[in-house]
This record gives sequence, structure tokens and C-alpha cells, in this order.
Amino acid sequence: MNKVSKHKTGFVVAFKREIKDYQRRSGELILSVTILLISMFIVAWIFSSGTLTDLPVAVIDQDNSSVSRAYVRMLEATPEMQIINHLSSPAQGRELLEQSSIYAFVLIPEDFGNDLKTGRQATVVAWHSRQFLTISGVLSKSLRKVTATISAKVEMTSLTKRGDTSLAANVKYEPVKSELRTMFNPFQNYQYFLVAGLWPAMLQIFVMLWTVFTVGREFRDNTSAEWLASASNVYAAVAAKVLPVFIIACAIGLGCLAWLYGVEGWPINGSLSLLIVGWALTIGAHIVLGVFAAAFAPLMATALSFAVFLTAPAYAYAGITFPQHAMPVLAQLWAYVMPVRSLLRLQVEQVEIGAPVSNSMPELLILVTFILLPIPFAFRRIRIRCEASGISA
Repeated sequence: MNKVSKHKTGFVVAFKREIKDYQRRSGELILSVTILLISMFIVAWIFSSGTLTDLPVAVIDQDNSSVSRAYVRMLEATPEMQIINHLSSPAQGRELLEQSSIYAFVLIPEDFGNDLKTGRQATVVAWHSRQFLTISGVLSKSLRKVTATISAKVEMTSLTKRGDTSLAANVKYEPVKSELRTMFNPFQNYQYFLVAGLWPAMLQIFVMLWTVFTVGREFRDNTSAEWLASASNVYAAVAAKVLPVFIIACAIGLGCLAWLYGVEGWPINGSLSLLIVGWALTIGAHIVLGVFAAAFAPLMATALSFAVFLTAPAYAYAGITFPQHAMPVLAQLWAYVMPVRSLLRLQVEQVEIGAPVSNSMPELLILVTFILLPIPFAFRRIRIRCEASGISA
């Protein structure tokens, strides 16, 4: 038997051993996959609405005029806000804010209507909690929009009364008009980038932890001799060990892509094939990192801790929710040791921006580097550990 066929036979024998092991321990795999899928479902359900609507706010109308009531109706008409209470004092509003019963309260002062009618400047005060940064930003934008709208109506009415035409009044009020057009994610849907980013971030945690577990337990249970003896060499043994992980993770990944861009019908402005390749390479990268961690950690618990340390904060460093260029230099460097960052960047380029394939090739090369660079060190370390146990791999 030549060397190639011997390696092939060794791989087949080792792979059959893995299948039998999965059949014996099927409960562990089923539980892990079930937890992952339930977690993914919960994330999708949480962000299913896509946008923030009906945020509870309160109003203090000290003017109680027709103009102030019109302003309150405009606030109520915005999809982002829902007025749940009319208060009599700022102290009540502060108390509700501290209880998180509301996210903001608006104070309309006395003589609000008279000030507007007589051409004097009127001030509306809004208190909101910046602890909830996203909610605060949405409410601030909505409040400014409503206030600008009523200010425009008052000014236009005043100019028209002085004899200007509607067109002239419009030009005088706003001689320079800005027009902001959203090119990517024009519907401003949180689900469009949060779910699509969180799902691969959750999958990479599962992949690396499961790889560490499957490889590390051979050393923990002192079965490494049997494991390596089932294959012709350490390469065939490790390949057979991680192949089921790769198949299961790729099946979950393809299911995620099919749901997001098939069932949900989210548009893809670039290459779906390149995105699929990116997901597969990311899975492969985390498998290799899991093998690396299991090979070098003296205990499986240590390897699992390292896997959690690397994968759990990866989404925060990916630059999706907080711009990477605004992070400290050390945090930016740390982001580059996480493969999922490259996948999420590639995903944004191909799904939302529709960038040319050439623009995303550097991210694919980074993922390939994550696969190829640790392999010789990890396999060498496994061989050394086996030799230390009296095994010649």
C-alpha cells in the first residue's frame, strides 16, 4: 500500500471512530446545537420589529394652549414615541425616569403659544436618559424633527401674513436646504445588521468551544493513544476529528443565510457565493484556533477559558456597533486577532454596500491566514504531547 492510500485509509478509520463516538455521546451534541439554535431564535425575535417604535415618554404642558396641544399631538403622531402620561411637574418626570417607566419627558413652558404668535423665541425642554444610548439618540432625533416642523409652520405663517407667497416664505425660511440620502440599509432596520452580525458571532463561539472540547477530551480522558492509533498520522487524526464539527457548523451557517436572504428576503447587493465562502473560512479558522488552544493548554478547562476569552467579545470589537477607528490602538490591534471581524466586514461589503469582489479579497486572505498559520504549530504540539505519552505520531 502506497503512502497516499495509507493516509486515506487512516483517515477513514479515524473518521468512523469519530462517528461512533458521536453516536455514543449524541446527547451532548444535540444539547449544544439546540442551545445555539434557541439562542439564535431569541436574538432574531428580540430584533424582529427592526426599528424602535412607541417608546414611552411623558409630557408636562404648562401652557395648555391650542398651539401646545398641537405640538403634543405632533409628538404623539411620531412612530418613535408614545405619550403614556401627562404630568404636572418635572419632579414627577424625574421619578419616572429613575424608575425606567419612561425614556424621556417634555416640558412645554407657560406662554409657549403666545411667544410663538408674537414672534418671540419659545423653548421646549426635554429630559432624557443617555444611559440608553440608542434609545436616547432615536428620541433626540424625533424631538428635533417635531420641533423643527412646528417652527417652520409658525415662521411660514408669519411670512405669509406679511404678504409673501408660500414659495417666497419657504425660500426665506430655509434658503439652503439639506437633503440626506441613505445609501446602505435605507430602511434603517436594526435587524438588518444586528441579527446578521450576531448570528455568525454566536456560531463562532459554538465552533471553537466544541472543537476544544472534542480535541481536549482525548488528552483529558487519556485516549490520545487510541485516537492517533486509529489514523496513519496526526494530520489524518485531527482532520477526522474536526470534520464533523465543520459539517455541522456549515449546515447551521447555510441555514442562517437561507433564512436571512431567502425566507426573510433581505436584499444582497453583492456576491452571495463570496459570502458563503467567507462563512466557511470563518468556521475553518475557528476550528483551527480551537485545535491550537487544545494542543497548547495543559488542561481542557484552560483551553475552554481561552476560547471564551477570544470569541465572546469578538462582536464588540468587530466595528459593527461602535466604529473601530474610534477604539484605542490596542483594541484595534486586538480586533485583528478575531476572524469573525473579517467575516462581518466582508458581509457588510457584499450584502449592504455591494462592493466589487476584489474589495473583499483581503478579508478572505486574512481568514485563510488564520487557518494556515497556526496549523504547523498546533500539529507539532500535539505530536510532542503524544511523544511525551510514549506515542509516536
